[in-house]
Amino acid sequence: MLEELAGKRGRGTELISVYITPDTDLAKVMQQLRDEQGTASNIKSKSTRKNVLSALERIIQFLRTYMETNRKPPPHGMAIFCGNVAGREDIADVRLYWVEPPEPITIRMYRCDQEFVLEPLREMLRVKETVGLLVMDRREATLATLRGKNVSIVRKLTSAVPGKHSKGGQSARRFERLREIAAHEYAKRVAEAANEVFAGIPDLKAIIVGGPGPTKEDFINSGLLHDQVKRKIGGVLDTGYTDEQGIKELVSKAGDILADLEILKEKSLMRRFMEGLVAKENLVAYGEREIRRALEQGAVELLLISEGLRKHRITIRCEVCGHEFQETVGDPDLHKKQLPARNCPKCGERKLSIVRIQDEVQELLDRAEKFNTRVEFVSTETEEGKQLQTAFKGLGAILRFRPS
Repeated sequence: MLEELAGKRGRGTELISVYITPDTDLAKVMQQLRDEQGTASNIKSKSTRKNVLSALERIIQFLRTYMETNRKPPPHGMAIFCGNVAGREDIADVRLYWVEPPEPITIRMYRCDQEFVLEPLREMLRVKETVGLLVMDRREATLATLRGKNVSIVRKLTSAVPGKHSKGGQSARRFERLREIAAHEYAKRVAEAANEVFAGIPDLKAIIVGGPGPTKEDFINSGLLHDQVKRKIGGVLDTGYTDEQGIKELVSKAGDILADLEILKEKSLMRRFMEGLVAKENLVAYGEREIRRALEQGAVELLLISEGLRKHRITIRCEVCGHEFQETVGDPDLHKKQLPARNCPKCGERKLSIVRIQDEVQELLDRAEKFNTRVEFVSTETEEGKQLQTAFKGLGAILRFRPS
């Protein structure tokens, strides 16, 4: 949907974006839009004025209809986009799109521009999992989490490890033992905090550890971290600081590591799929028809979808006999132009029309949800991802059992 909206352009500042938070009073939003109608009546360009007023009226009508059955916005709020998307002055094609996003909308916004405002929704799609961050040396440690672009400092700890002693002899050895004891106790406190904080994050993707000197490596190898936490450590980096500045430094350096982790996960999934092709059990499926049959029988454990898949599932109806059937196409508009030359597969008449168009990815997700089928999207950036897109038409499935 975002890709489709990003391709829309207005001839003037006539495309309207409205972001509504979950706690917004919809009646107040409608009043604001009516006020905007008064402002829009002063627009000098006749065509722009007409398009803006038409879009505002369309949004108001939509909200009025929505409020007949819903007193409040959806739990995550809603984003509404409306305007003349024809791109030509002599044609009016005012369309309205709305969506409840995957995460709560946190900003209220009304914007009228040449393009729709999509960045808040794009940011939500970039936010997939949480990354744990830890920077430390012998003096202090800071724990934080990274979700999307949001960094949250979770805990700060300081050590009681004394500085180095200049005296020699027995006094120096005793002082060094005290330093080691204090350092061990400090490491235990940091480990307890890390175990508590990071083990309690259900969508933790990885932990990145940073800090100056060898203290961080010694800490990781100390055996104080729980196995489930230690297994999540995806990288160790040198930073000059161990406070909030150190966390920022760690985030700026961790991009390549996080990208590599995502690639490794993708490679692992595709390797499992490819191995299944030659395994004796053959618990994989490819080809749209076979995958759909397996989905309908609840046989799919994991559905792999290429991020490059751009197709639509259309429902076609015969206006003579009422027969309906579905097809998967790339361009519904082009397919619509070709329908007059086709015969109904049941009665043979040439009276076919498209009655429903749905994004294929969304349609497959709806099918997968019915049987708790896990879905993973595979990028087109890796060799494995390109292979899924080209050799397997963007779809692959790992099965629980062979469908009948």
